[in-house]
Amino acid sequence: MGCLLVGAPLAAVASPEVVAVRGVPSSLSEQFGPAVPLAPGVIAAPTGSGVDFYGLTPSQATRLGTFRTAGAISRASATGATVFLFAGTRGIVAVDASDPAAPEAAGSIGNLGRISLGAAAPSGGGVLAAADSALHFLRFDPLTGFDLRRSVVYSDGRHVAAIAASGDSFLVASNRGIAPGRVILTLYRMRAGVDPESLSEFAFNGHQATDLAWRGPIAFVGDGNLGVLVVNVPARAIAGSYPVLSVQLVRSVDANDSVVVVAAEGRTFVRYRRAGAAGDSLAGETVRILSQSPAHARLSGDLAVASTYDQIDAAPPDESARSLLEFVSVSGGAEPPPVGGAGRVRRVAVAGGLAYVADYTEGLRIYRAGGGDSSLVGAAPPNPGSRAVDIALDPVLPLAYLASGPAGLEVFRIENPAAPFRAAAVPLPGSASAVAVVAPNLVAVARRGNPAGVTFFDIEFNPIDSSVVAIARGSVDNPFLIDPRALAARDTVLFVADEALGVVSIGFGNPDLPGTFGLTSGAPARDLDLAGTRLLVATRSRGLQIVDVTNPAVAILRGEFAMPPLFGVAQNGSSAVAFLGEDGAVVVDVSAPAAPFARGPIAVPGLARDGVWIGDTLLVAASLSLERYLVHPAAVSVPGIDVRLDTGSGLARALLSWSPVTLAGIVGLNVYRDLGNGAGVNAAPSGRRVNQDLLPATAVAAVDDSLTAGAVHRYRLEAFLADGSSIKVAEGSIFVASAAQVGRVYPNPFRPRGGALANVPYRLPAGAGSPVLTLRVYDVAGRMVREVRTSAQTTAGFGAAAWDGRDAAGGAAPSGVYYLRLTGPGLEGSRVVTLLR
Repeated sequence: MGCLLVGAPLAAVASPEVVAVRGVPSSLSEQFGPAVPLAPGVIAAPTGSGVDFYGLTPSQATRLGTFRTAGAISRASATGATVFLFAGTRGIVAVDASDPAAPEAAGSIGNLGRISLGAAAPSGGGVLAAADSALHFLRFDPLTGFDLRRSVVYSDGRHVAAIAASGDSFLVASNRGIAPGRVILTLYRMRAGVDPESLSEFAFNGHQATDLAWRGPIAFVGDGNLGVLVVNVPARAIAGSYPVLSVQLVRSVDANDSVVVVAAEGRTFVRYRRAGAAGDSLAGETVRILSQSPAHARLSGDLAVASTYDQIDAAPPDESARSLLEFVSVSGGAEPPPVGGAGRVRRVAVAGGLAYVADYTEGLRIYRAGGGDSSLVGAAPPNPGSRAVDIALDPVLPLAYLASGPAGLEVFRIENPAAPFRAAAVPLPGSASAVAVVAPNLVAVARRGNPAGVTFFDIEFNPIDSSVVAIARGSVDNPFLIDPRALAARDTVLFVADEALGVVSIGFGNPDLPGTFGLTSGAPARDLDLAGTRLLVATRSRGLQIVDVTNPAVAILRGEFAMPPLFGVAQNGSSAVAFLGEDGAVVVDVSAPAAPFARGPIAVPGLARDGVWIGDTLLVAASLSLERYLVHPAAVSVPGIDVRLDTGSGLARALLSWSPVTLAGIVGLNVYRDLGNGAGVNAAPSGRRVNQDLLPATAVAAVDDSLTAGAVHRYRLEAFLADGSSIKVAEGSIFVASAAQVGRVYPNPFRPRGGALANVPYRLPAGAGSPVLTLRVYDVAGRMVREVRTSAQTTAGFGAAAWDGRDAAGGAAPSGVYYLRLTGPGLEGSRVVTLLR
């Protein structure tokens, strides 16, 4: 009998997943992270959804090329021609930038947590990445990919704030406690051919790191409101502390052999000269006011590159929108003008083959939506203070309505999409957050802030002079609404997605006296999509909800699909797409509301917030772009993955194999696993990556050694392409039984050296908890050598009991054959092991 198998496994079967192919986006913006110097006169700038490459001259900065991929990319680092993107939950993506005009993916690694920071060592081939309080040391080879050499998890409550590299070493700045708290500096070395070493660690109380630069023996720590902290690393001592404009908050710091540059709050950029024998003192403070507020500062030759943003007083999930690269000459010479993109795609609606976009800072923008043409058709720039967060189109009148934040409701005439213009602007108390056309000539506008609520407006359109007048009717205000985010109407009932209360129902049979009725859903809601009598709700805590509104006055919850917090939802026939921010999107089959199931994920660059279907084309408002995907809502046939349990091993693992993949531009392969019950309901619809390192493009097999008892395991094989996109190329599934079982001992033979253990794997039935298990060791004469009692520690139903090769007195048992008998509630089995000294 195989290791942990009772009965025969189900044959590998294809699951009804979709295939999504990424197209050309309609718009592309940036949210620049710190720039990375490459070759002289060339920099790489992370953009939030990838990386841009710029060539710099004294007169201009020219974009050479762009690379985009899934994940939240706010940091990058480089060694040679390889740029490493630290991509949030997507791990690390390596990009070959030997030709900055045509960058290509060179490899990736996942299952590292949420990667937010990192650095590549100039020598030694090392890469260090941080996921909150964990560090991962890796090496990268263009031919073999990533190799994870060591992980360090801090257990003392510290959080990694910054990483700097020099030579073959890394300096890590961590914070512990609330500001001013304690800053901890840790020095690591990663020589070629040698595992990473921890060299030293020292701390300073009353400080809080925001950034770190390291040149020679001196480190410069951005120290929040205290300015710049200068540290002599070999001496482990503070060499000086320099406040920036008295109490200015330091966001970022960089240094070379002669200067230190600082990005500070407001629009402040500061340059210092390094002085002293070791360059450990700062002098000659020079202040520059930039056009926008700098978040990062990095030196590249004579230029300091400041990544700036449009600073506004915005409450989450609203965001700053204009991001630029601004340039300051260190020597006072010529400087290129700022470059970068503006705008954030918040919501999208479609009509007549056109996509109408509510752009957070660029107002109304109209793009072609069908076919391969994604060009801009027309735009209406925003008024001062306008922040477009939602859009609605009038199906009768040629009007578009924008919920424009502090600017209230804005109405645009769109009979000529190439030249839309603002026909009316209606100020509102608070900040307009959502808008919907609820009846002919009747619009509802939601408001956040004080007071929160919904106001109804009559819209009078004069076709003779094309004038528009909005006349306020009734309102429903706080406490009946607290934080409304989206609206949808059926008959005379308006459904409101409230971030605090859930779905709230408002009757507006008399728009002058609207009122709430019934109970709120209680699950904080962010978005709604209504088609016929089916209302889909994107929630923050209950995933996707499917609601029957056949009788709008009595909405009935028909089903839920558990997911991480959602930003938005859109439906098309029996399929829905749930948007998960930086984790992309997931297509869900809602044809049977009581048993929805995932049809497959979509990897989206940037932050997937909202979307809309046009046939099989899905437009995704991805914050930094309007993305396009060709998605087949119905099941698409792809080759199968053969999945079998490994019956010849003591490990709980599945063996996966597939036919060779031949696809233009393929860089490598990734295998993802979803879990479900016998009905196919997924617990993790976006999937967990099985392989940590990117598999070679020629790979035809993989092993999954993290199985869950009593669950269907659905596997998806994705090809990772040179342009940073992914596409599914095979799928399969298997059921892992949940009956208790004892597996084979490993390793066998057993050599108890360096703390090695003989492990007896077991599987407990679902719901068994943590019973006490007994492992008895017998010699060939039947004498009991050792008894070990332990509480079962399982991961997804699997665990292992261990023997260290010692007898009851703690002495070393001699070489020979032994019998290991494992017993417990519902569990009994004996296995043979050979002990070698």
